[in-house]
Amino acid sequence: MADPLEVLRRPLVPLAPDPAFAARLRERIRRALTEGATMTSAPRLAGTEGDVAYLSLQVPDASRARRFYGAVLGWAFAADHRPGRSSQVHGQSLPFGIWDGAPSPGIKRPGVLVVHRVADIGASVAAVRSLGGVAGEPHREPYGMMADCADDQGNAFTLLEMPPDAPRQDQAADRPGDVAYITISPGDEARAGRFYGALFGWEIAPGLVPRGLQVRGPLPMIGLRGGTSRPAIVLTYRVGDIAAAARRVRDGGGTATDPERQPYGVTADCTDDQGMRFGLGQL
Repeated sequence: MADPLEVLRRPLVPLAPDPAFAARLRERIRRALTEGATMTSAPRLAGTEGDVAYLSLQVPDASRARRFYGAVLGWAFAADHRPGRSSQVHGQSLPFGIWDGAPSPGIKRPGVLVVHRVADIGASVAAVRSLGGVAGEPHREPYGMMADCADDQGNAFTLLEMPPDAPRQDQAADRPGDVAYITISPGDEARAGRFYGALFGWEIAPGLVPRGLQVRGPLPMIGLRGGTSRPAIVLTYRVGDIAAAARRVRDGGGTATDPERQPYGVTADCTDDQGMRFGLGQL
């Protein structure tokens, strides 16, 4: 009978660690030694890492965008908006706004900046760099520690450190005008899957369309779609009556395809009156 413990007598073979994990661990050790931070057995915040914490629509004319989306989706905005600041959308499940100022680094107007939630901004910045991306130094804003980043294909995004007890978006959110789905077209979808999967711990699965990948883990739902002819990010908004919403898009100076039934609902592809692509979904 073979010795069942024979494997323990074999020479040890060193394995190369995951570079993102190694970067996060190295950063946490550095902080613990230099800043007195408490080490824990969980270097990442499972379940919320990479969640979308905020979305910023960046368009040439913010006032025009407020009128368009207010009419099409029923969005309400803060009454104290001032030029050069973001118009915050009120009453939706996910915080987001329309930016009235110079575009964020790496964002071409019209475009969308995605802000991802992380538990440890220093460790996440180190992981971005170790994966071949670019990350600025974390800086403090009134709403938390942030860092402007780009992935290894040059796609811009932002990280926001949030405390572990910060509430997560309601998974059952179904308000009209809510962001139901985010499609990111990064160029090479497989490469992006490896980058964001390592950075946030996302599980990447085959999608339903050619060159499409489904991301499992973050909220709202995210998909990756390969190709260079599409805009970087397309948001799909939930509506109760898609035919009526498509008419409002056209009446507002935008374009909308005829609604089509999909396995998960009825959808239409749209552009607003400034050329921003988006989707409508009766889901």
